[in-house]
Amino acid sequence: MKKAISMLAMLFALSSVTAGATHEYTPLVTAQPSHLEAAEAREDSRSISQILYSLGNLYAYLSTNFLYDIDTENMETEMIGAMVDSLGDQYSYYIPPEIASDFEENTEGEYVGIGTYLTKMNPAYADPEDPESYMVIIASPFPGGPADRAGLRPRDMISAINGEDVSAMSATEASNLMKGHIGEEITLTVHRGTAVFDITLMPEVVTTPSTSSGMLTDDIGYIAIYTFSLTTGSSVASDIEKLLSEGAEKLIIDLRNNGGGTVQSALETADMFLSEGVMLETKYKPASGRSENTVYAGSDVLVPEDIPVMLIVNGGTASSSEILTGALMDNGRATVLGSQTFGKGISQEIRPFRGGFIQITTGHFYTPSGNDIHEVGITPDIIIEEPEYTDEEMEAFAAFLNEDNISTYISQHPEYTKENIESFADSHSDSGVPRDLLILLIRNEYLYSMDYDERPVADTWFDSYITKALEVFGE
Repeated sequence: MKKAISMLAMLFALSSVTAGATHEYTPLVTAQPSHLEAAEAREDSRSISQILYSLGNLYAYLSTNFLYDIDTENMETEMIGAMVDSLGDQYSYYIPPEIASDFEENTEGEYVGIGTYLTKMNPAYADPEDPESYMVIIASPFPGGPADRAGLRPRDMISAINGEDVSAMSATEASNLMKGHIGEEITLTVHRGTAVFDITLMPEVVTTPSTSSGMLTDDIGYIAIYTFSLTTGSSVASDIEKLLSEGAEKLIIDLRNNGGGTVQSALETADMFLSEGVMLETKYKPASGRSENTVYAGSDVLVPEDIPVMLIVNGGTASSSEILTGALMDNGRATVLGSQTFGKGISQEIRPFRGGFIQITTGHFYTPSGNDIHEVGITPDIIIEEPEYTDEEMEAFAAFLNEDNISTYISQHPEYTKENIESFADSHSDSGVPRDLLILLIRNEYLYSMDYDERPVADTWFDSYITKALEVFGE
């Protein structure tokens, strides 16, 4: 690891589902608060002291006069939650002790569920006019998981889980409902554009993926990075070394539906391609005592500079994935292909507190060119338009999922071939389901019915992103 990269990790948490223990990379220079800032801090401190004094008086009154017993633990939990909610930030929230174990489970890499990263705004700030403020939003499905196989996509919104409205739920509460149990179906009410439909899924044991890789052609290597964990950097390095040894002269890095993770791993990965230049700039609140932090690439590279690199992104490419994309794109090291990225340019810290966890937004990052991508995203060099479907097509899709067309067809046509996939789509052309969705459904079932080691590393037949990347590379 190069000295230009700090040894401490910062987690850009998209939601409670992707969250984990959070640290920060050490600033190059620690800023000292000015006398004015110190005076303002003292003034704030006096103000808070007055508030706490008033709350103490209120509790004394309640304790003396309230007719019934007071649950002080519940009062403490509610007060902590209210304090964090008052920040008015959808990414800042309190995880109380009673669900802290579920929260920690999300970082362990394996659980029973439908396999998806999700995000949801704090219900305290729901806007009835804005569905994104009170619905669950799919950030990205896990490759091969039940949600992925059923065709759930980044930016799909969920209004109900098993008929239960999600508007008052936190992201953690919604995540827990979507975990479910083996053998117990979960029905999601999905909103995609103007279409609304139900999808019923069966939870499975889901393992959070990190990377996969392989050769797409004799000279094109492919790496899919699914998340940035603390070990992703070393996994990517191993993948690169293996592909280069197998004759890779061009590389495709697939970041679709990668919801982020630790910045350390994203910077480690960027540093494998860059011999110089800025990789990331982060700004903090002045009163925090942290200086603006600029991270530079080291001089050594793992990938020779004469090897062309293509990054593939989409609306599920977020946070740390956008850091990697911005670092390589702004330094002219990679061509970016796909659709607009998610647009999460702020970072959160997660700290244990009173038996639970507190997550708050602490930093705002910028790409090497100084671009603020928050709530904007990154526009690729080569645009691949996401398909759009009518309400009638989505209703037909939902109805099709509840039939036994797919498993019956695979039992009759067990071989994974391009001809069998196209034949399935042709035979159901009158279903009202768009052809590309039919192909997606049958392809996914073929792939995920195979043993992992037998699956092709990527779909070079029907994946429009992959086929376009191969076309750009002259294949």
